[in-house]
Amino acid sequence: MPVRGWLRAVREAVGLTQSEVAARAAVKRQSFAQFEVAEERGSISIASLRRAAGAMDCELVYFLLPREPVAGTFVELARVHDPALRHLGATEHSMGLKGQGERR
Repeated sequence: MPVRGWLRAVREAVGLTQSEVAARAAVKRQSFAQFEVAEERGSISIASLRRAAGAMDCELVYFLLPREPVAGTFVELARVHDPALRHLGATEHSMGLKGQGERR
């Protein structure tokens, strides 16, 4: 993560001011400034991140990466933790579209 947070880094990289992003997010400039401070401190909500990302024409990608290998693919992870494989079809379809599906 950049020292001052992703929101500030992306906002500055795309050449937007806090006021411009705030207007797009339908919040006051001070509120958007608080988004940046909260992210820097690690206390921002996912909803606020999503709102700020949308205002900068960005997509929020929320991702957790285990430190130790748990599974090679999302399919293997589903097989370990979801024996009924309730979500496997949707996950595999999505990952396949991104070229990350199960390789046979």
